[in-house]
Amino acid sequence: MKALVKKEASPGIWMMDVPEPQIGPNDVLIEIAKTAICGTDMHIYKWDEWAQKTIPVPMAVGHEYCGRIVELGSEVRGFSVGDRVSGEGHITCGYCRNCRAGRRHLCRNTVGVGVNRPGAFAEYLSIPAFNAFKAERRHPRRHRLHPRSLRQRHAHGPRLQHGG
Repeated sequence: MKALVKKEASPGIWMMDVPEPQIGPNDVLIEIAKTAICGTDMHIYKWDEWAQKTIPVPMAVGHEYCGRIVELGSEVRGFSVGDRVSGEGHITCGYCRNCRAGRRHLCRNTVGVGVNRPGAFAEYLSIPAFNAFKAERRHPRRHRLHPRSLRQRHAHGPRLQHGG
């Protein structure tokens, strides 16, 4: 599949062929429909000091996205193939003291989509189902599939629904 990849430790980003992601029993495979660029992506593109210390190369980047589920892991519940989704880019372990106490934002084992693991500037993305959120169907199509719209609506009240 095609992906935008930080191919080498220098400024820039490259379109490359990379393997399609595999899913585990608790994962969903998302066919990416739209993406957005954020500040993290600019740090990676410019290859600044933070990116040099953080990003392994090569790495497919990007973590602002939405799309449709095309495959479900065997243990996934609450989602169906075809669901429109976006996802939380901070993948936490679920087992450390903070995760078990409901403080996943403080997980010491957090892995970032498009930062520490392959990202969404690609045709497909695999993430844990726990990190996926359904886009509401009651909003016009142009809003449902645009990550910025999802963020703006979420800022004014929760409008994303967790699948599980």
